[in-house]
Amino acid sequence: MDKGSIASGSFFLFRYLKQSEPQYAFVAPKKIAKTAALRNSLRRKGYNIIRKYSLKSFAGIFFYKKEAIKASPIELKNDIEFILRKVKIM
Repeated sequence: MDKGSIASGSFFLFRYLKQSEPQYAFVAPKKIAKTAALRNSLRRKGYNIIRKYSLKSFAGIFFYKKEAIKASPIELKNDIEFILRKVKIM
């Protein structure tokens, strides 16, 4: 993913790359969420949000920022939509 582009929102850093079929991942660094349970919870929230969209063929990784821990699911959804529209994936 070194050759991809970067887009940033309030709660995520998004690295993406054009690809033949869509693949998306969410990463919650240990620096942000110390316990595995919290990291897994954050990742599940992201996957549940992105599952509802039909997206173009890109590979992308959403990296959580520190501010995302205190964000509501609606704020996370809005930030994901903002980023996807910004890079014209949605």
